[in-house]
Amino acid sequence: MNRSEYMAALRRALSVLPEEERANALRYYEEYFDDAGPENERKVIADLGAPEAVAAQILADYRELTAVPHPAGGAAAEGRRRWRGVSPGLLIVLVLLAIPVGLPLLGLLIGLAAAAVGILAAAAVTAFCLVVVVPFALVAAGVALCGFSFVLWHMPASALVTLGCGLVSFALGVLTALLMIKLCTLFVPPLVRGLVAIVRWPVDRLRGRARRNGGGIG
Repeated sequence: MNRSEYMAALRRALSVLPEEERANALRYYEEYFDDAGPENERKVIADLGAPEAVAAQILADYRELTAVPHPAGGAAAEGRRRWRGVSPGLLIVLVLLAIPVGLPLLGLLIGLAAAAVGILAAAAVTAFCLVVVVPFALVAAGVALCGFSFVLWHMPASALVTLGCGLVSFALGVLTALLMIKLCTLFVPPLVRGLVAIVRWPVDRLRGRARRNGGGIG
């Protein structure tokens, strides 16, 4: 058997393959013969073995690459992976044992959340009063006193005192607003972060404990 006969037999044995796959396989063995050279043709044929055996191996590799997993087997494997760490019975027992502990913790978390919301609401109301109400009242009082001073111009001393008090009140209102805004930018964000950290602390502890328990069971 020479090269042409060998390749013809291999082509017939691979006739069940799709055209592109068959062409790729034949091209590979054509290049194999080309690399060996005409003088080594018989040696290459002897090394490769019968073309039917080569074709059988190619077909087996092709079937393995194109095999589609069975849905039932995939679901079963997925189920085994899902329950590999903890068995369903043990999981039920853990849930039942966690209920007496979980309910008080849930109440504690709800209480902490309500307290945090109350503190934030009180802080918001206080900040609103300090930033808006008090400065607005001082500015409004200053404007009112300045306007009232014009009514007292028949009494110059009283008019000047009233005008001075109005200007002082107006200036205090502006300065108070600026000061409160600065204080809020400095202290409100850390306060909010601290309250959030207090509320999240039990949750983070529970998550860490659950991860440790989950990693230790298997």
